[in-house]
Amino acid sequence: KSGIEKHRLLDELSALSSIRSKYVVQVLDAIYEGGEIVGLVEEYIEGPELAPLTHPVSRMDVLRAIYPIFSGVSEIHTHDRLHRDLKPENMKYDHAGVLKVFDFGLAKIASNAKTGKLYFTKGYAAPEIFSVDSSGNHTFTKAVDVFAAGVIVLWLVQNGNLPTQLSNIPPQLPCVDFSALGLPISQSVTEILNRTLDADPSKRPSAEEVRILLAKELLFDRHKMLLTFGGQAHIVSAQNRKVNLSVGANAIQVGYDGYGFSVLSVSGGVRINNSVVTVGDVLNGAVVIVLQSPGGYPTSITADVSHPEVIL
Repeated sequence: KSGIEKHRLLDELSALSSIRSKYVVQVLDAIYEGGEIVGLVEEYIEGPELAPLTHPVSRMDVLRAIYPIFSGVSEIHTHDRLHRDLKPENMKYDHAGVLKVFDFGLAKIASNAKTGKLYFTKGYAAPEIFSVDSSGNHTFTKAVDVFAAGVIVLWLVQNGNLPTQLSNIPPQLPCVDFSALGLPISQSVTEILNRTLDADPSKRPSAEEVRILLAKELLFDRHKMLLTFGGQAHIVSAQNRKVNLSVGANAIQVGYDGYGFSVLSVSGGVRINNSVVTVGDVLNGAVVIVLQSPGGYPTSITADVSHPEVIL
């Protein structure tokens, strides 16, 4: 477009050519004229734009809406890039309902994200970008994108409205407490969302940290453990949260809290994968539980855990 610096087009090409993610628009080709790049051919996103959630919302409504946002930001950061202009207008759903991040005209390599001229979108800009260093440059970090993602979540759950304090330059923080919004989400999610909007960028979580927590919440009560003992199968799941297995005085109780499996109680001679068992031990993957039998011969119990995945 006329009046737009050509380096922004090159920045977008540099960012998108290096990022391969289902949550990020893909660049397909570059157009040159007179030896200079004049345009890009990008994946066409034909679906609707990101829109505020319609209330009342369920727990899954909220989690499904915000998981792709932090997944996209996490994968951008994994490729050592910063978006620097995250906002609802730069996100759309494709024909399969997958949320895509686009408009990388302000993208920078994360290890050298400084600029003398400041571009920002009021309301989504982190407070630290308004300060300049001794060279007069504004410095951007991954925490800037995390802040913007946190604001987008607030926009989603607040019917497209944001506190006026976020539009101050710099924004006036703190200005919101997610736990006070009456959302049907866990305390751990509200706490990490509050951290995304911390005035101190060093206290904000990484996008990947948020994504991992949201994935755990989305998979709540969806796991199963199969234990084979004495020729019988025992299932531990949301429908049967614990099981007791014993041989004489040697016993173990395994329980499921919706997030994972752990040892609830143990007595006598019990080992897991040849290690001593203690209450609270977490059981991941396939393990072998061994109960010492009264006659001195051990009894082995195989335990296999399912690993459901988040598909959004």
